Amino acid sequence: MGRICLILTCLLAPALGGKEYNLEEMATSACIGISPAGYETVVAVRRWCNAQAPDCNTMCNEAAPFENGVANGGFTCFNSIHVYKKRPSLGKRPGGTQESTPPPNVGKYGPIIHKYGSNIPGIDACTTRSCGPNYCCCSATLPQ
Repeated sequence: MGRICLILTCLLAPALGGKEYNLEEMATSACIGISPAGYETVVAVRRWCNAQAPDCNTMCNEAAPFENGVANGGFTCFNSIHVYKKRPSLGKRPGGTQESTPPPNVGKYGPIIHKYGSNIPGIDACTTRSCGPNYCCCSATLPQ
């Protein structure tokens, strides 16, 4: 299964003329890319990036079920991410499947997503309450 490349650094986007991408689409795509299971429904639940906000375990558990036969019973947190706002636009990528000339902004990058993961000592992606995660990665699997 292909994985989404997650960049773990952030530049000062406002100084670079940041663009507002569709953060929900980016978050959902990232969560699907890092999901550990196979057959499941995956959602990215928006979280307030603040230490006063509930953790992702709570956010996922309280998310409304999606009645598709799989997620009727609700969701469980499996990870969390931070999708950075106002990243620079690299412009359209001209050409078809092969490019006869280099596209604009070769070597630069636009959107950034930080994955918290569960393998960092002292940090659990689903229980941290810091301003870090602004999306919770939640899944529902078909009962066996």
